[in-house]
This record gives sequence, C-alpha cells and structure tokens, in this order.
Amino acid sequence: MNAPFLPGRGLQDPVLGSQSIFRAMLEALSRPGIPVQVPALGVEGPDALPPEVLTLLVSICDHDTPVWLEQAMRASPLARWLAFHCSAPTTADPLQASFAVLHGPSAPSAMLDQFALGDVCYPERSTTVIFTCDDLTSGAPIALTGPGVDSRVAIRPSGLPGDFLALAQANHEMFPRGVDILLVAGAEMVGLPRSTKLELEAH
Repeated sequence: MNAPFLPGRGLQDPVLGSQSIFRAMLEALSRPGIPVQVPALGVEGPDALPPEVLTLLVSICDHDTPVWLEQAMRASPLARWLAFHCSAPTTADPLQASFAVLHGPSAPSAMLDQFALGDVCYPERSTTVIFTCDDLTSGAPIALTGPGVDSRVAIRPSGLPGDFLALAQANHEMFPRGVDILLVAGAEMVGLPRSTKLELEAH
C-alpha cells in the first residue's frame, strides 16, 4: 500500500515570495562568492532536499521550467510535491532542464556539461544548476575572479563532489555558453555564474 501524499506547505504569498527569492538569486549571481541569505518563507516538503532548496524550486519553477533531479528523487514524493505546489515537471533529460539539483558529495557532477549550455546568440537558454553542500567555510579555499568580483574573493565550500572544481573550471572555459551555478548551504547561497573563473587558492 502506497503511503499517502503529504502536501507539506508551499508559498503562503506566491507573488511576494517568488519576488524575494528572485532578488536573492540575482544578488548571488551578480556578486559571485558573496553569501546571500535564502529568505525563510515557511516552505515544508519532502526531506529528500533541504528546505532552502525546496524554497528556491517552488519559488522559481512553474509549468514551463522542467527540473532535472537524480532518478531516485524523480521517483520520490519530491516530484509530486513540485507538481502540486508550482506545476513544475521533472525530467530525466538534462538538455531539457531549466533547473537542476545536484545533492551532496556523491552527486553526478561529471554530467555538468550535459545540461543545456545555451549558445552564442542565446546564452540565457541554459540550465541553472543548484549544488547542495555542507557549508561555505570549512573546505579548501577557492579563489574567484571575473565580472562582479571585487578584485578577488575566496570561498571554502565543503561537501561537494570531488571533481566539482575541475568541472566548474571547464564550465567557465565555455563562456559565453555554460551553466550558472548556485551553491546552497543551510540558509546561505553563493552564486557562480559561468563568467566567474575559479582557482584553487594556495595556502
């Protein structure tokens, strides 16, 4: 017997909630490496993903923005929860994804270049990839340079896949094509647009 669907809680005020999340995402992507608070909007849902990531998804996704999730998540109550609260479909095809979630250190980040990368004429037609991580302060330091970065900024994310840095560097090399990345740790997120160059910072 299947367990009953538990709808949890979506946005209490969809318009204002979505606007606050959109502004926070824009701030994170326009100021790479600077942590931005994910607004607490009281969203509750399946524990397959942190509530902050659920808040992002339910705020920015709709019926026109397919979400790529790992197979186990697509088969979990999470897919139905997204459909219930924001009508967002999930997809197994990374090229069709407007947004994607790579959760934890075992996430298949090697597929980063399989998502929609946009093209020279329409670089915005690409996937925004959300990585969950443990925190932004205890990992190996990564130096960021590029547009929106004041001289040089360092981040220290932990709990990412081991190949994350190499793949993010390869993503930058494709600019203006490529994906934009959000790192989410607890209530904070950091934006890494494709225009940002990442290097392992020497101790």
